[in-house]
Amino acid sequence: MSIFENLCVADEKEVQDFISNVAKNIKRIRQEKGITQLALALMIGQRSATFYANAENSAKNRRFNLEHIYKIAKALDVDVKEFFD
Repeated sequence: MSIFENLCVADEKEVQDFISNVAKNIKRIRQEKGITQLALALMIGQRSATFYANAENSAKNRRFNLEHIYKIAKALDVDVKEFFD
């Protein structure tokens, strides 16, 4: 057993739950604003909705990075903090 084995502050499930919660909040706010996945994907610089849809639904191990989250907040005209509640 390595002395470094138990140093991780969050296990994989906890991290996955956090990422999923952020994606769900983004999806909820997008839907409240009446914006399609394709429209928002294009607004943040994605060429199609495929990556965006997978990230929003936590599918195929896709996830939003900080740049995406910042651009999504600007596109939806919300404070980025709303995604983390």
